[in-house]
Amino acid sequence: MTEYRIVETGQRLNGAELDAHLLFGVWTVVDRDGETWTVRDGDGDLLTVAPVGS
Repeated sequence: MTEYRIVETGQRLNGAELDAHLLFGVWTVVDRDGETWTVRDGDGDLLTVAPVGS
């Protein structure tokens, strides 16, 4: 399973955690470029979620 990191904070999450954040509306997708996601959190902040190693 792919491991991701939030670029702005360095926090890591796995694919299941990313799916859960999107499924339950914790984050809203703003853009997706390949495996890199730009999401908006509940506070309105933009976050970049990228695969580890990117």
